[in-house]
Amino acid sequence: MKIYTYGHPVLRKTAKKLTKVNKDIEKIINEMFRTMRQNTPRGIGLAATQVGVTYSFFVYELEDDKGVVVNPEILERRKETEKEEEGCLSVPGVYGIVERPQEIVVRYMDLDGSVHEEILNGLKARVFQHEIDHLNGIIFTDYIDSIEKLEVEEGYEIPKELIERYLKK
Repeated sequence: MKIYTYGHPVLRKTAKKLTKVNKDIEKIINEMFRTMRQNTPRGIGLAATQVGVTYSFFVYELEDDKGVVVNPEILERRKETEKEEEGCLSVPGVYGIVERPQEIVVRYMDLDGSVHEEILNGLKARVFQHEIDHLNGIIFTDYIDSIEKLEVEEGYEIPKELIERYLKK
């Protein structure tokens, strides 16, 4: 499964609500988990828009928790924030510090159609915010105001479209 990278227009699309999880969507979800695990560097979250599917869902896999999140929405962002390094499978090898709320309240649907409302914090809250951003056409680099604030892993480059964006500022 192909992961679209920075500069591809699908990454700037706003995902549509998913009314039902059918067999085709289940196949895509299984493939997304496989792709995320096999990727180097390994991902911990992957939004449907990153693989060219413009429906509102994402998968995530942390050390002790994994899941499928359908039609997520952030109901509340708590005031206290933290700055942490983020990376993205759509901007491979590029990292930057992003400030996000430490705690959020989310509502989403699972594969069975059950609706959940949860208070999230820590890494799980960060992953949900990062992936929900993708579903709204936002990439983590949008929060970083200068190219000098990006770190690039050896063997990778900053995408030319991202360089051009910073030059226009």
